Amino acid sequence: MPTLLRLVASAVADPEDDETAASPADVTVVLDTTWTAALSAAPDGRSVITVRDVAERVLADRDLIAETSEHLDRWAAGSGVIDRLALCGTSFWYYVRLRHWMWLQERILWAAIADALVAQHRPGVITCAPGVDAALLDVLRLIAARDGIELVEGSAPVAVAEAAAMAAASRPARGPLPSRIVRRIRKALGMPDATSRRIALQEARLAVVRARLETLAAEPGGRLLVIHEHAQQLVETPDGPRQMNPYLDPIMDRLRGTRLEPIALDIRAKVSNDVAWERFGGAGAMRQLPADALGLTEPPARHAAPDAARASAIAWVPNAVPVVTSGVDLAPLLVAEVSTAAARWMPGMEGAIDRIRCLLEKLRPAGILLADEYHRQDWLAAAIAAGVPVAAVQHGMIYPRHNGYIHASRPDTLRLPQRLYVFGRWERDLLIGHSVFREGEVSVGGSPRLDLMGPADPGARQALRRELGVADGDRLVLVSGTWGGLYRRFHYPIALAHLVDRPLPGVHFVVKLHPGEPDEGPYRAVIEGAAAAGGFAPPPISLVRAVDLYRILAAADAHLGIHSTVLTEAVVTRTPNLLADQLAAADLLGYVPARVAIPVRDGGDLLAALVLGEQALADEDARAFTAAHFEPGVASERIAADLLAWLP
Repeated sequence: MPTLLRLVASAVADPEDDETAASPADVTVVLDTTWTAALSAAPDGRSVITVRDVAERVLADRDLIAETSEHLDRWAAGSGVIDRLALCGTSFWYYVRLRHWMWLQERILWAAIADALVAQHRPGVITCAPGVDAALLDVLRLIAARDGIELVEGSAPVAVAEAAAMAAASRPARGPLPSRIVRRIRKALGMPDATSRRIALQEARLAVVRARLETLAAEPGGRLLVIHEHAQQLVETPDGPRQMNPYLDPIMDRLRGTRLEPIALDIRAKVSNDVAWERFGGAGAMRQLPADALGLTEPPARHAAPDAARASAIAWVPNAVPVVTSGVDLAPLLVAEVSTAAARWMPGMEGAIDRIRCLLEKLRPAGILLADEYHRQDWLAAAIAAGVPVAAVQHGMIYPRHNGYIHASRPDTLRLPQRLYVFGRWERDLLIGHSVFREGEVSVGGSPRLDLMGPADPGARQALRRELGVADGDRLVLVSGTWGGLYRRFHYPIALAHLVDRPLPGVHFVVKLHPGEPDEGPYRAVIEGAAAAGGFAPPPISLVRAVDLYRILAAADAHLGIHSTVLTEAVVTRTPNLLADQLAAADLLGYVPARVAIPVRDGGDLLAALVLGEQALADEDARAFTAAHFEPGVASERIAADLLAWLP
């Protein structure tokens, strides 16, 4: 009898929720990657496995970062997408390339997982409970069609809000008057309602922004416009704690009072956000603008609706370029995803470019400074139209297959900043030797974040350990988080579950959440679940967000890196560096060959590395690695001086 392969979202799902009764011949695959199976078998003898183990076997053998890049670059070069997504002389393929790279990498991984499950268990039927990932369903349909397997898809659960609305619609009307009637009554009595008050408040705030914009526009030209788009971080500076962008703000500080007096525009902040307005509303924020400033300079009306060229691009039928992996072709899915996404953002992009261009023409800056420039093709296109040069500062880690920085070719529609300031010589050589950047376009500036490190405070280490509840004598192991969904879903659970494979006496994990993480992530669930499955108590865990990363590095006994820039920064602070290297793409910058990180695969490796302590990192190795990746000296001063010499 063919095996029934059952895919369930959680190990605690009620079997009665499934339409098919469980039998000993079934194989149940738990898709919750934080779950660890207990050592004992299931009570009824059924086979229950975690998809995490299957994913680990795939990721241990295949570097999906490089593999996905090769697939995507080949597809982009042959499909015509680069030209089809061109607007204003700029291809916005490079605006969405990283997003589609992550989308494709997820499906390549799921295809490999599904193919491995089918090859091992030879199912006749695959059932998917409600809650199964859309990406997994995408590839399951292809594999089921390929192998003649019956695929039974569970219905998606009704959203809570949608269910509440349906229930409310089925009940007779009762209770308070509808809000629209209340508003009419209040209006008739001359009483402003909450909506009217909110609108009036926003109009008042917009008036402040409009007046500020006019004041800045009246200044002599030649200022530096700095574009902020990232969540601010808490940084312990020599002058005290500060919420800031640690890559751009130090440069702005150096340029205050010069002819490039900075103007900051935060494109993620709006006057409707009360928290954001606290930063913009005060008298000390006269040189700061929220995103609403872009709407105060009206662009030409010709871009109010999509023109024929853009409509044609959205309806584009690409050249047939296959994307074959694990025996299935993902190209049709990729084409549909790129076209659907383009239909959402492309109609408004030309208008957005015009709004940026109008703002540039009003402020007349000498130049623009930003980070993550590969996401800012709209600003690069508008800057060219307005004749404004653009400089960018490296943000995060650059590695050999980084899809924001590493390009296979340089068509005329690829927009790059005129000057890119990278942290170190290694990064400059990579971009010039293995990407498409030219000499003169990449400058070694150093990391402005390192300028903010003050002198070591002898009491700070113990103070933070007490603050985090780390017991005297325990060893603080810092785990650096990441914002990428695929890494949170697979890489971190795989690594952490292996490390918590035995009791870890005297170890206290502190997870530093990435500023972009929307929640507390999988970390606690994985660590506590692995300990429970092994029958021992979990090590203490603390999750922190609003704590200076370098303050934790200084207090840590070791840093455990999985997929994070912090692996490099830990070398700067001389924090013993541990690299979870179970996966093929774990060591992105060659930390282990450079002897600045110890590979760890299980709890035994972790405990042994902690015994080594500071001996795990030789000063000679640390100095050589740091010199290659972080140019010595004061980065913000060096970059500010170069901007003053370069910009008119």
